[in-house]
Amino acid sequence: TKVHSSASFRMGQKHSHDSHHHHGQEGEAQAIVDVSVEPSDVMICFVASDHEMAKRVADKLDTRGLSVWNEHSADKAPPGITGKALMQTKVFAFIVSEESACSSFCEDIVSFAYISNKPIVAAAVSDEGTIQAFLNAGLRLTLAELPWVYFDDASRKKQKMDDLIKNVNDLLEKAGQTESDDRAEIGRSSFQSTIRKRDLFATKAQKSSIAMETSTILEASEKGKEQAVDDAGKLMTFWERSFGDAADVPWFKFQQAFLNEYQSRLQRLLSDDNTQWLLHLLRNEIFDGDDEATREKFMAFRGKSREKHVFWKRASQMAIEKYNMHQVFDMDSSVRLTAVENLSKFSSPAVIDALLKLLDDVDPNIRAVAAISLARTEVTNAKISEKLIRSLKDPDRLVRESGCLALGHLKVEKAVSHIVALWRNDAISHVRGAAEVALTNIGGAEAEKAIHMTKVLSDEMKVLGKARTF
Repeated sequence: TKVHSSASFRMGQKHSHDSHHHHGQEGEAQAIVDVSVEPSDVMICFVASDHEMAKRVADKLDTRGLSVWNEHSADKAPPGITGKALMQTKVFAFIVSEESACSSFCEDIVSFAYISNKPIVAAAVSDEGTIQAFLNAGLRLTLAELPWVYFDDASRKKQKMDDLIKNVNDLLEKAGQTESDDRAEIGRSSFQSTIRKRDLFATKAQKSSIAMETSTILEASEKGKEQAVDDAGKLMTFWERSFGDAADVPWFKFQQAFLNEYQSRLQRLLSDDNTQWLLHLLRNEIFDGDDEATREKFMAFRGKSREKHVFWKRASQMAIEKYNMHQVFDMDSSVRLTAVENLSKFSSPAVIDALLKLLDDVDPNIRAVAAISLARTEVTNAKISEKLIRSLKDPDRLVRESGCLALGHLKVEKAVSHIVALWRNDAISHVRGAAEVALTNIGGAEAEKAIHMTKVLSDEMKVLGKARTF
């Protein structure tokens, strides 16, 4: 079976029926400059065919004193506006129908909401079985543990709407508890940070059939394994159940143990190819791609919690985040540039990794914005420094200029000699100006010496240029 890399894996392709509506990145970039969106309590994501449902929800929220953004359907909105509306809202409400489940625009914005750690609530216009059949594996995983309300019983419409409003209010209240400095998440893996927030966002509302089914199946078929205890009466971890006290095992043994223990969940959530991708992801992310799986690395990934299902929760969360990051940054994504411009607000390892990859994007505008976004994260390390230094040789002048400003903002001292070379030799005056600003910001003996020497030489050349020859 082919193993997919995280860069190419997709749990669902862009649906062809709405591809003709897609806007190019250039159009989106232009629109982002011109469009202004007011902050809102709730943003409603829907397609044009679900406009009446979205309006009913918006009207009900309005009567409760909540501000709502539902000005455009996802498939008809001007380029850039939905992404900007998302960044200005507190809670994201997704109207799920057969049409929106198959909309690439909705898939993009749901992914953007997820990686932006926006609390999400799903309101389905029909029954579970119908809706779940239209969701691809990526959306199914993403939405499985989130609060759902199904408007499938005409006699209970009022009660269903009240349930939805309650879910929104619960999420608004809990969202206020997560408004601490996002920089506190640096040092904690991004999926662990997201798990913490998603756990806080959890409500007592009905979850998707996939979540309910897999929980029931787990209790029935994996109950004995998950409830195995050690001599002290503590619940055993996946590693302890599978390998006892072993410090390391061959990867193929770890892989087989994982498949054996979580077979029921995997069969219901993922295709064979996607299961292989998940295994590839686990091997690379937990064990650095090694042929040996070690207890130490496993526990570093899993954490010390003795709750049930922790390893599965961590593994599935990592897969969801990787999927959604790729969905947002895919070349055909309708929210790609908006995401690049705003994700610097979320300085998680996954975001930084995505921005680093975007420094190699084929679009120079994306490369330039990625460099600036990296600077805005205020995070610097050897990998970030090297990638930004490499951007100084980019053929596009805006990328070189952005690289200079980013390195200067982050005060990367080892970049000084490279910036000096650009200051002295680049043919574009704006790039030379950015290089000078960067050197000034970085400071230090080497930068100050370079600035002094270059200015002295420049002054001498001006004097010689003004001298008159008789």
